Amino acid sequence: MSTHPTFAPLPEHAGLDVVDPIETRHFSLYTDAPVDPSGGDVDRFAFPVATACEIRCGRIALPYMVPMEVRTPDGDHRTSVDLPTVREFPADEYLLELHSPIKLYLRVTGGMSVDTTGDEVGIEFDGTVAVEVGARSYHSAPAATVTVPDDPEAMMTAVSTFGSALKTASPERAWPTLRGHPPEIARGDELSVPDGLDAPDTGVTVSIPAEYGHVYAVAPLAYYLGADVVPGETARLTAASGVDRSLGADVRAVGESVESLLKRVFFLDCVVRTEGLYPDDLHERDVLESRVDRDLAGLYDAPPADRLAAYLSVSDEAVAAIESPWHRVTHVRPDPETVELLPYVVNDLSLVAVEPADRDPWSPTESQRKTGDVVDSFVRSASAGGDDFLRSARPRGSFRRSGELEGEPEQSGRDRPGDHESSDDGSADSARGVPGEGGYIPLPDVDALEQAWVGDRTPIEGTKLLKPAFEHDRTTSEDGRVEITVVCNDEEMREELDSTAEIYGTREDLRTEVTCEFGVTTAELRDLLARDSDMFHFIGHIDGLGFQCVDGILDAGTLDATGAKTVLLNGCRSHDQGAELVAAGARAAVVSLADLWNSGAMEVGETLARLFHHGFSIGHAMTIVREYTSLGGDYVVLGDPGVTLSQCENGIPTMYHVDPNPQNPTNSDEIRITSYSYPIRSYNIGSTVRLYVPGSKYQHVATGTGVETEVPMNSFRELFTSTPEPIIVGNELTWTDVWL
Repeated sequence: MSTHPTFAPLPEHAGLDVVDPIETRHFSLYTDAPVDPSGGDVDRFAFPVATACEIRCGRIALPYMVPMEVRTPDGDHRTSVDLPTVREFPADEYLLELHSPIKLYLRVTGGMSVDTTGDEVGIEFDGTVAVEVGARSYHSAPAATVTVPDDPEAMMTAVSTFGSALKTASPERAWPTLRGHPPEIARGDELSVPDGLDAPDTGVTVSIPAEYGHVYAVAPLAYYLGADVVPGETARLTAASGVDRSLGADVRAVGESVESLLKRVFFLDCVVRTEGLYPDDLHERDVLESRVDRDLAGLYDAPPADRLAAYLSVSDEAVAAIESPWHRVTHVRPDPETVELLPYVVNDLSLVAVEPADRDPWSPTESQRKTGDVVDSFVRSASAGGDDFLRSARPRGSFRRSGELEGEPEQSGRDRPGDHESSDDGSADSARGVPGEGGYIPLPDVDALEQAWVGDRTPIEGTKLLKPAFEHDRTTSEDGRVEITVVCNDEEMREELDSTAEIYGTREDLRTEVTCEFGVTTAELRDLLARDSDMFHFIGHIDGLGFQCVDGILDAGTLDATGAKTVLLNGCRSHDQGAELVAAGARAAVVSLADLWNSGAMEVGETLARLFHHGFSIGHAMTIVREYTSLGGDYVVLGDPGVTLSQCENGIPTMYHVDPNPQNPTNSDEIRITSYSYPIRSYNIGSTVRLYVPGSKYQHVATGTGVETEVPMNSFRELFTSTPEPIIVGNELTWTDVWL
């Protein structure tokens, strides 16, 4: 199967189907007549493309609003088309850049008109013309592997190679597509750096003490600046332009300095890059220019070291005015094992917070500890609602394990925390399937959209990064179809099966194939887990022994492999089974840490299904669920939090917070809205977004809090004419098809 975008005629409409098989994305170009794509030349495009073809047509329609850049064939910018308008272009040679789920370029000769006033984008040519189409995936992967011994100075050398992945040292590096994946790091006996991993000559150096924690703390800044990392008595940032700045006296202070510097340089880059490839009307530029007077064109062309010095002279107040919350903070221990996950952390441009090596572990809460009386049976409680019950496992004697006879001693494929612990009060049983005492770690509050953890314990919120998850990089679909499997093994939970199956199949712009199964056997479940799928959603009973099926229990630890890319295990104490599935091939698993009341678990399952299907990453979806559902705090993510199930029609998932006053607005009433953007890998931090509401004329850097504005209720309603989207009204999560 190809790992590059492919082209084919649309099966049910006239047009071209473009598929990215490795990211499970597709985009359709509708044409006025059937097309037969022929071979194209990738060298005919001014920007990198992986594949190309040629079609002939008189008109192309895009299925929804997609921002577009109109360029010369050499790539010089002519204009942007990203608001409802009709534009006429005289006969000439054009290169159209489409910011679609797959990066597309259209090269065409002749006159044309572009109409973005309707539900679709129409591109009309002067008669039938040849259109060259180039495509590339937003996906990136490590290009090489650096081997390092357990030595901090060797790790400095490895981190110094991270800048080799930057495609430019100019302010354009703020665009995620111009930041490549850093080299992979493997631990070994001696340092080995492959040829060709030369970082750009930026004249920037980071000096640090030879300690693991310092290496990890400076890694994202060193990557973004293309800096050399060298040993030093104290932590300092220096540059050929004369910059000489202390980073702090200890690793915590260094981490705080790195956060401040990275945000400063990054957001100023976002402003200065408007002098280059994409001369957008950027909100952050307008804000900055109202506070300082700088030669932005001169900064764009300046050498990296000189530009860094100029950035450091901008007032803190001016920088704070253009900053937004960062998308992720990853907490790590200063251990040598951490280094192998560092390239994946830095690839997402996550901040790194180094936690003390001697930090005390966290113990389960009372609600997680005192579940011994309910672990082995359904328990109904008036406090949870007269008909509610726990999704805990039924008595073990009622079932047999897969492959074992009833009554035989129970065994586990692998030892897990809690499996062999015992106590007089039955708390060992309650820990089965989740980390035992001392197996958790608290994460401090941070100014970020989500958090992650690298270490041997499990965070009580956020994501535990697991290295195998980042190595499970495979194609899942030849036609861009999202394949979803939903399994329910209990009649009393069937409502979630029916509701999520409907949710997963609601988007008209998305190709989905939803398979629903009820009451499966261990053999059937084993087969379903082995099949390739983008999402495996399980509803039922789970504990440390495995998944309860109609004829016994299936332990995920006995699987040779799973074809599921993402798994949602919506049963009690599913942590260990999720970890086994990540080890077996999954890239991310949403798991629970406690016994779950059915009504709350169903709320979480349905909300996650909606958010995943809308295009939110696994990590950001869990952040929202944790804050706005009753049981969201009992779930975490294992693996890679950046995994997405489906493409977002709007490019970047955005959620609006709506002031609830007035409570029942009429069409003419003004309502106050604030947008929140959640970067995903295909539109990572540094991407921009524009709100299509009256009076909105600026692009915004798409991370965290965006624009706050007042709009008429009818204008706000017109934003959501197709797929329902999440909104927060009065601190409650709802959906546009419900509230509007």
